[in-house]
Amino acid sequence: MSSKGLIPSQGLIVQRLSLLRAATPSRLAIAAILAIAPLPALGAEFEAASRIDAVTVFPDGASVTRRFVVDLPAGEHTLIVNELPVAADPGSLRVAGAGEGRLTVGSVDARQPRVTERPDPERLRRLETLRDERLSLDDRISAERVRKRAAEALTAPGTLSAGERGLNVGEARLAMAAALEETLAADRAIREAERRQRALDREIAEVEAGLRAQPPRRLEARVAVEASAPFRGELTLTYSVRGARWSPAYDARLSTSGPKPALELVRRAEVTQQTGEDWSDVALTVSTVRVARGGSAPRLGSLIVRFDEPRGGVGGGAMLESRTEPSPRALAAPAPITAQDQALRRGRVQEAEAEVDMSGFQASFAIPGRSSVASGDGSRALRIGSSAIEPELVSRAVPSVDPTAYLEAQFRHAGDVPLMAGRIAVYRDGIFAGRHQLAAATRDDLVTVGFGPDDLVRIEHQILRRTDGSSGIISTSKTEEHTFRMAVRNGARSARRVVIEDRIPVSEVQDITVEPLSGMTPPTARDVRNRRGIVEWSFDLPAGGFNEIRHGWRLRWPSDRQIRPVQGRS
Repeated sequence: MSSKGLIPSQGLIVQRLSLLRAATPSRLAIAAILAIAPLPALGAEFEAASRIDAVTVFPDGASVTRRFVVDLPAGEHTLIVNELPVAADPGSLRVAGAGEGRLTVGSVDARQPRVTERPDPERLRRLETLRDERLSLDDRISAERVRKRAAEALTAPGTLSAGERGLNVGEARLAMAAALEETLAADRAIREAERRQRALDREIAEVEAGLRAQPPRRLEARVAVEASAPFRGELTLTYSVRGARWSPAYDARLSTSGPKPALELVRRAEVTQQTGEDWSDVALTVSTVRVARGGSAPRLGSLIVRFDEPRGGVGGGAMLESRTEPSPRALAAPAPITAQDQALRRGRVQEAEAEVDMSGFQASFAIPGRSSVASGDGSRALRIGSSAIEPELVSRAVPSVDPTAYLEAQFRHAGDVPLMAGRIAVYRDGIFAGRHQLAAATRDDLVTVGFGPDDLVRIEHQILRRTDGSSGIISTSKTEEHTFRMAVRNGARSARRVVIEDRIPVSEVQDITVEPLSGMTPPTARDVRNRRGIVEWSFDLPAGGFNEIRHGWRLRWPSDRQIRPVQGRS
């Protein structure tokens, strides 16, 4: 830390000297006492060398904490903390800390330093490197010129005629050849160094122009403080940035080799940041708090009913117009590790997991040890928790679309921390089985994780009947019938829980009716998961077992009308 402005102003010193010259003996004594007494410290600016110590990452931002040591005399001063990223929110700057003495913080603000005041440090370092390289080339040129002069001295008349009889012809030729070789080599080295110097001069000019023209890419925080007495201590500066986030990711590892299926659900946080500053060796925490969604629910507008004004002069119906904003999505987060999880992983290589702090409305995961996340360097996945689950296995199929059965693991979420929606990588008996999305879930919600095709369950789908006809003596209505057959066979050595999904038409017009057919297999559930017209048959199928499902319906509508083809709607 450096300081300036602590010496009394020259005007004050000159004023005291004038008083001493004009003073009487008594006044001289008073002036001497005043001169000996210490002057109060005037306002000074202190540049604080700070480092990033802790970072809390949110799903839509981050909070960065820098630490720095101060040693201040009594008085009012300004602390300057450099190297803040441009992405820092000036309104979020907060200062805290402790030390020996009392320090009062008056104001905290941030600004971009003037170009001439605090140039871009990276460009300055580049400029220094280029200039140093050019100076080294000057030294190289000087050395090559000395080499050239030494070679020329070999062919000087005094050298050729040295001694009583001078050099003979052979010796003279060798001396001239050596001199020529050294001279040519020195000339080549000098030309290459001068060529490199010209390229350096152009690059130096570009860097200097950039320093003059480019605005600074950093902010500096200016903290106004007042110390009633000398103060020494450690302070923290905290600020928010928007160019950072974390998203949940999961690993689901299903094991079916034991007497009961076992599922290990690993929770990870994928942290990315493009704030313009690297987080090196910091205490990293991820939190479920969403800081960019605002503090209040959206304002709901009125629902207005009015007549639609037709464009072609034909009367129209009423129209509803709603002015509103979308509601925020539900908050969710992964569940903590349990004692059972620790026991299951004992005796093998483990990944470090975060320490969970769950409050009433949020969860924070403190990553153990120190972490580093570079700016703009992709994402980093950190393990924040895991849990051991005993799932129920289900072989689910939609034969009308695909006769393949798919293995699913289902369980009720039992953690205090909700599961956030995110990508999940699934492994079945140690083999990677794909990736998909995991839906958000809170306590006691049913969670379903798919693990790919179950080739041991075979399903056949057949269309038995599709007819068009009419009913009534005078044909007052038309009909259309559909009948299907689905055969399910379990080829596994263990029983399977099988779920078959299909659908029946849904009428949105009063004159169109959907009638069940006799002899069909009644479904176990209707309107599955609040999807209209979706039916489901759920049953246990023993090893080698077989089951058959018959499904069908009849459509009826007035004979003088035409219906559109039956269309699926999700």
